[in-house]
Amino acid sequence: MAGRHNLTVVDNMATQRYASLLMLEEPVNFIEDSFQNIGCEILKQQDIVIHLAAVTDAVRGDSQAIERTNVKDTKEFIAKINNFTNPPLFIFPSSTSVYGTAAEIVREDDVSVLKPQSYYARAKLIVEHALEKTSRSYLILRFGTIFGVSPGMRFHTAVNQFCWQAALGQPLNVWKNNYSFKRPYLGIDDAIRSIEHLIANKEHWNQTYNVLSTNSTCENIVNTIINQLPDIQVNMVDTPLLNQFSYIVSDTKIQSTGFEPNDILRDGIRNTLSVLGSLNK
Repeated sequence: MAGRHNLTVVDNMATQRYASLLMLEEPVNFIEDSFQNIGCEILKQQDIVIHLAAVTDAVRGDSQAIERTNVKDTKEFIAKINNFTNPPLFIFPSSTSVYGTAAEIVREDDVSVLKPQSYYARAKLIVEHALEKTSRSYLILRFGTIFGVSPGMRFHTAVNQFCWQAALGQPLNVWKNNYSFKRPYLGIDDAIRSIEHLIANKEHWNQTYNVLSTNSTCENIVNTIINQLPDIQVNMVDTPLLNQFSYIVSDTKIQSTGFEPNDILRDGIRNTLSVLGSLNK
């Protein structure tokens, strides 16, 4: 995207992922600040806003931080933009965690399956509804759990966390009730490509899309890691789940726009283990 756009990046660096800004292929206008503080004069210069700012650590369960940043501040940010004569396209990366019901297949337009089980997921759904009611140009992208290598990658969710633990020789603690559950996963490159694809196809704006590379079980993820590191110990543990249902997420809606996912979960796991391969040798 950088080669075709003038990019402005806003980040308060609270997560200290400075590595994401090193050796960029194209120049960006970087503003070290919180999105809440960005004035209208800067926002009016943008054609598109991709709102990635959020408290994401669902395990921590910090309901006050989630309510403040992910809901209150985000809704106020949207309202500020909506007051413009020509508001920019607002892209909101939501989450497939808004689905919290036992169903064979879940789709975007079935409200009966919207039963979020965490503060994080509930906050996503609240903002989705606000966008649908108030915004003139928006895209809601319900991303699966991200996997794959990137400069600023984190290791607090399923695939990346297991890869990190395995690379350190730590046992994988697996919630046994969750082992055979299917969940949606999204490669980082597919996530980027989906945004680029929908930006370029204005006729598909003002919609909600599930975006994923595959639906997979935890068992499949663990077995892929074991194939690479056969000495890894796996412990089955009893732990309360944030989302206690198995479901397959359909991405036929975004595929009908011409988008096709390319990322393969197995390859993403192998690549992640490869970049961590020098640890504890």
